[in-house]
This record gives sequence, structure tokens and C-alpha cells, in this order.
Amino acid sequence: MNPSSQIRFFDNIYRPRTGRLQVPFDNLDGGTRVLSEEAECDRYIALYGGHHFHKLYAAFPSTNFDYTSGKSVEIIDWGCGQAIATCVLIDYLIEKRINPKIVSITLIEPSSIALWRGYNFVRQMLQANLSSYSIIKTVNKHIDYLEFSDFVSSDSNIKIHLFSNIIDVEGFDLNKLYNLIINCFQGINRVVCTSPYQSARNYRIDTFYNMFCEYPQVKNPFHSDKAISQPIFNVLSGQFETWKIARYERQFTVNL
Repeated sequence: MNPSSQIRFFDNIYRPRTGRLQVPFDNLDGGTRVLSEEAECDRYIALYGGHHFHKLYAAFPSTNFDYTSGKSVEIIDWGCGQAIATCVLIDYLIEKRINPKIVSITLIEPSSIALWRGYNFVRQMLQANLSSYSIIKTVNKHIDYLEFSDFVSSDSNIKIHLFSNIIDVEGFDLNKLYNLIINCFQGINRVVCTSPYQSARNYRIDTFYNMFCEYPQVKNPFHSDKAISQPIFNVLSGQFETWKIARYERQFTVNL
């Protein structure tokens, strides 16, 4: 892969939208609102895209995705918004020259406009030579309303589940989510959960992880609550500045 020939998340999706943000601005209920307009989608990326990017880039080395090279992989992006997590994972694979066969990408999101934009962003990220044969499936539903029939998965594929700034959001049932995963995704599953550090809501990520601990096949767990310092767009100054980004993260692999 030639990284220079690819669309990159930070430079081609995040950075252009920071210039469109004007003060005063609506923070979209701290990033938890179901978006309904194009302008809200751009605002979300400008406000939170850099945080997503850096938290995910800090998380991915702990999975060591080298093992996916040449393997068939499914990506499931839960509460995906504009598919930022999937875009950043593809970006990471491009930079590290890791070449899985991405057979499918499932994007799950209640906002139809965010989902459509996410679908198009993912198509752009995949355009050169990573996986032109990938099937991108969109599921326009709230997590609580998902059904087993919404998913098609192969036991032999590696499943990568992305939860970026979603497990910590109260408003959906973790038990329902857990039952969806254990019933729909047999075989090897890598689960990556990242969120802001919020002491009142971090328990949801811990609870979700502990649900899987009944399986002796849970391997390679990783946990971090260490902040990182990275450049993001400062709305007030109108410039990119290095900020301390608080985060809470859990990852693990489970063979179901």
C-alpha cells in the first residue's frame, strides 16, 4: 500500500471540517445527540473527531493487528455515527502496512444522515487498494432495537468490534448488546472499547468486559485510563494545539 495515495482521516476528513466551526457553537449534548442535519455532522467531526482519532490510534497497537494480515476480517462499528472508528482503523492499517482481507464492514447508527455520511467516508478510505471487494452494510437502528437477523457473520472470519464513545453512553441495555454478540458472532472476536474518562460512566465499560469473563477463552485483555497529549483543533483559538485527552479503554479477545 502507498499511504500517500490514500484518503487519510486526519488530513482529509477531520482537518477540513475544523475551519467550518464558528463560535458560539452547539456542543451537540456533549456529542451524544442523534444528528439530523449535515451541519451537525460537520460540527461533530470538528469538535470530537480529533479526540476519536487519537484515542483509537493509541488503542490499536495493544491489539497488534499484524496477525490479521492475509486473514478474512469483519468490522462491526457499533453506534458508529459517521463511521469515524472504522475510518481510523483503516487509516491505521494503511500506515502500518497491515493487509487483512476486509470482507465486510457493518455500520450501526440511529441517525440516517450520519450513517449515510459514514458509509461514504468508508468508501473513500477503502478506495485505493485495501479491500475493493468489501461489503459495507448499514443498519439504521438504535442498539436496543437490533435483532439477530441484522447480522451475517462467518465463524472462520476474525471479527473486530469497534465501540468508540458509545459503551459509556447510558440509554441502551448492555445485556441485550452482550446477547447479540454471543449469538451472532461465533469464532474469534476482538473487542475494542474507547471512551472519554468520565468516572460516573466508566463502570459501563467495566461491566461490559466482565460479562465476557465467564468465557475461559477471553485472551489478551488490555486496560488503560492514561491520558494522552496530542494535537486537536481548539475552537476558541481557531488553531491546532496539543491538548491532554482523557480516555478510558478496554480491549479483549473472546472465542465464542
